[in-house]
Amino acid sequence: MKDSTGEPHAKVGRPRDPRLDEAIVAATLELLAEEGYAQLTVERIAARAGVGKASLYRRWPDKVAIVLEAVSRNPERPCAPDNGSLRGDMLAYLPALVRYRTIHSEAISAISGEALCNAQFGAAFRDGMADPVIDDLRRIVQRAVDRGELPADTDVTLLACLPPAFLAMERLLSGRHPDEAFVERIVGQFFSPTGEAPSGRVRGPLPGTSGSPNECESLRRP
Repeated sequence: MKDSTGEPHAKVGRPRDPRLDEAIVAATLELLAEEGYAQLTVERIAARAGVGKASLYRRWPDKVAIVLEAVSRNPERPCAPDNGSLRGDMLAYLPALVRYRTIHSEAISAISGEALCNAQFGAAFRDGMADPVIDDLRRIVQRAVDRGELPADTDVTLLACLPPAFLAMERLLSGRHPDEAFVERIVGQFFSPTGEAPSGRVRGPLPGTSGSPNECESLRRP
């Protein structure tokens, strides 16, 4: 078939049905919670969603890509709160982030590993998983600057990158998921402008520091 210029029309495929996408995402999240990443297969996702495997492969190339889509769209993923203080926002956001990552730890580990090996998938991982967390933290820090809790010349992006870096290193070095006490240490050291720990006691030095006032103060400043 040709158009008015005499050129053939380009073929237009059927548009993706968002309801079908939602069913596949929901099925993937349910199976991840019930059985874990290792037991997850494309066949099981398709069966749970009530669709054929072909429907999945038309949308995603493999299981890892499906899981990335599902985890990045998970409605349980925390959003940046606005409780009126830097400390309050961080104590609300970071524990929720840790819980979310702990629940989906197997899937996130698999996704992260694939992102290191595949440049195209790595870009999708950053867009769907990593960047939204940094954006949330950047908003929290920027609001603290706007309120005057932090200096106007604060490096907002650098400070926003600290919590994910500390959480990742704790997981790597200890072999355990960070707990609430570790989160409180991060918030107390870097995101509490009043300089007090949750209990009201003055914070102790970080491991590997002398604990001198000047040194601790330099660690607190962004």
